[in-house]
Amino acid sequence: MTNIIAKFTAIWALIIKEFQIIWSDPKNRAMILLPPLLMLTVFAFAATFEVNSIAMVIYDKDNSPVSRALTAKIANTPYVKHLYFVDNPHDLQNKIDTEQAFVALTIPDDFAKKTYLEESPTVQLILDGRKSNTAQVVSSYLTQIFAAFQYETNGITLPQIPIKIRVRNWYNPNLNYQWYIVISFMGVLVTVMMLAITALSVAQEKELGTFDQVLVSPLTPFQILIGKTIPAIAVTYIDFTIMLIAGHFIFHIPAEGGYLLIYGCVLVFLFSISGIGLFISTICNTQQQAIFGVFAFLAPTFLLSGFITPIENMPMILQKFSIFNPLTYFFQLARGLFLKDIDGLTVWANIWPLLIIGICTMSFASWFFNKRIN
Repeated sequence: MTNIIAKFTAIWALIIKEFQIIWSDPKNRAMILLPPLLMLTVFAFAATFEVNSIAMVIYDKDNSPVSRALTAKIANTPYVKHLYFVDNPHDLQNKIDTEQAFVALTIPDDFAKKTYLEESPTVQLILDGRKSNTAQVVSSYLTQIFAAFQYETNGITLPQIPIKIRVRNWYNPNLNYQWYIVISFMGVLVTVMMLAITALSVAQEKELGTFDQVLVSPLTPFQILIGKTIPAIAVTYIDFTIMLIAGHFIFHIPAEGGYLLIYGCVLVFLFSISGIGLFISTICNTQQQAIFGVFAFLAPTFLLSGFITPIENMPMILQKFSIFNPLTYFFQLARGLFLKDIDGLTVWANIWPLLIIGICTMSFASWFFNKRIN
């Protein structure tokens, strides 16, 4: 019992020392507290895949009441913010080439005639393919507008009882895209902060020449790693709490699963990536090398997490690699706990892979750390 208390006291002394190193510098305190809130707010408003400010140019060769009704319907949609009219194909192409307009619509001179004859008139839609994802979204928007216009124009030829589709959006009724961005960036920023703190912990002491003092202490390599992990988790929890408060009061994000369960899942997630940061710190001799190591790890981690593109759309071999990515499971937990109130089985299905990843990475970091010391 006395031996256990002595070991705990030694680890506690190392934890206090790590906190003092982190908080002693005012610049460190500012870097820990301010960037998470600033980055979360900026990305919440700037990073969005929604398209709600389309610049469009129209070349109306028909210039009839029917064609003008179509252009009026397009102009009154919430997606089109800038509308240009031209009277020749050259000006239309110039608007696209100079990126003044993203999409061009050409209405043929027989548009009204075919509409009255119920012959389904054809229009030409040109989109700027340099932004392929935006082009797909805009094409979907305009297709819906054209379908609604055709229904309104030729409604008398439709069946007396047409099919009516009522759409209900579960878990995010208003399709608030900021909810998705903020929840996702909580995971991204927590990952960056945790990796940065743990990766710099050992490398900083190596660079400053104080690491030898830690080695001559009665602590084992595993105890040293534990003493450096706990302060990093505590500081990252502070950042996460700041982001959680901002998400609740600024963006009004619900927490259907409860904050206690969210905090518990975040703890497991931080444990899963702490070993990775400590491994990076162990193999690096300077802080600059540690920073490069963190960025080298973050790039594939973000790409394979499902944050930018769905994992189902990736090649099969990359889908296999995403199984070993802690951020993949965190996104599923975060979106489920914030928006869906997922059940315990679903939570456990994403928790146990994080536990296995954490045990493996921490064990490997401890083994490699011990090997480097010897």
